[in-house]
Amino acid sequence: MNSTRLTADARRALRNLAASLADAPRLRAAADTLAQGAARVLHVSAAVERRGPEGVAVFAGIPAAGAGAPARVPSWEDPDDLDTALLAQQEFPLGTHGGAEWVLVLTGRWDEPRAQAFFVEFARLAAVALKAPALREVAARSDNVIASAYMFTRRLSRLHGSDPLPQFIVDGLAMAARADLASLATWDADAAHLRIVATHGYPAVLVEHVRVPPGQGVLGRVFEARSPMLVTNLDQVPGLHSRRPRYRTPSFLAVPLLADGDVLGVVCLADRADGRAFERADLTAARALAAPAALGLLNDRLAREARALAHAATVDPLTGLFNRRYFQTRLEEEMERSRRYKLDLALLIVDIDNFKHLNDQLGHLAGDYLLRQVSDVLRRSVRVFDVCTRYGGEEFAILMPGSALENGLLVAERIRQRVEAASREAGPLPAHMRVTVSLGLTVLAEDGSPQEFIARADRALYRAKAEGKNRVRYES
Repeated sequence: MNSTRLTADARRALRNLAASLADAPRLRAAADTLAQGAARVLHVSAAVERRGPEGVAVFAGIPAAGAGAPARVPSWEDPDDLDTALLAQQEFPLGTHGGAEWVLVLTGRWDEPRAQAFFVEFARLAAVALKAPALREVAARSDNVIASAYMFTRRLSRLHGSDPLPQFIVDGLAMAARADLASLATWDADAAHLRIVATHGYPAVLVEHVRVPPGQGVLGRVFEARSPMLVTNLDQVPGLHSRRPRYRTPSFLAVPLLADGDVLGVVCLADRADGRAFERADLTAARALAAPAALGLLNDRLAREARALAHAATVDPLTGLFNRRYFQTRLEEEMERSRRYKLDLALLIVDIDNFKHLNDQLGHLAGDYLLRQVSDVLRRSVRVFDVCTRYGGEEFAILMPGSALENGLLVAERIRQRVEAASREAGPLPAHMRVTVSLGLTVLAEDGSPQEFIARADRALYRAKAEGKNRVRYES
């Protein structure tokens, strides 16, 4: 095949074409402009190829008809012309942009020395011009990452409670990395494994029972290494499992969520929406959200720990009722509120009859069982806003806001009857054993201290004990 002729007008037009690439908004638009412009000026098939880790993308130009145009141009899309096209094409490198090599491919023989020298110069000019749209893309991605991280952080700060947080995190990172599938696994320190707590793009029920130890699989590797993993093709990475049926592509990325020196979880992202392999830009976008996501998980964990500590400080561990310390605080609050708003307030003291004798005779396990059983009766016999507490030993105290004497007596008698009738067949106590309680009741007076309020209920309780136990007594 003879060399293709390059005219002076064609050289001039190509130089202008190279210069115009700098005005393109994106690399793809610049590649389309270059391929179509070269085809139009040279009357040959032209293409710009982007050759990256995920494969080759082709931006082809269509030759314009006119003087000098060949009757038929070899086509890369026509299998019959494939051999001819390969023999008659030449490549001119356009440099590296966006992590990939860009190449101008022209059909024809451009091996005449002056033509070769021109195309080397032309390719260099085009490579320089392509840096402008490449930088625009980087800047646009950076702006998008910053804006996305800002909005993500703002919305994250408004979430309260642990239920919506994992789902929000996995959805946010999936959107940032353009992933159709994603999962978030958090670290369970007590069980020493990762547990998947939220998914994106597929039902969480498929993986809710999955437990991943450190170092195992993608999640375990990223957790142990404390660094992200970007894989363009799973089949080329030794040691990883084969792709599962739900994944469309072999590319994925995984990002650890690090806060305060600890890995709180790992987000794994798969199946980029456009079907291509994940890129460094996707990893950058995901990592930009990983930092605030990790802080969100840390704050949630600290809040849960704080609630647990607060619960432990106010709840009796054996019975699950509030403890005496909490009772004292609430007693003062309820007395002040009742007096300010002219509301009724009743106080009931409950004591298990003959508890010391039962405890000594049957042992502490039986005594603990009895305390729990009576606590359950108390809890089921009062309103949800009544303050039911273990006052000490076998004694219980119940604050009943809004309850006057009549209602207090009804509740007290209900408790007495239910304790006496409670079944003990499933526990360590003999089924025939008769367990009873004595109860002392009082209502709030217009004056008097918390100590005097308690003392009146105690005196009523002692009178119930002295009169034979298993009864309710009241003192005004």
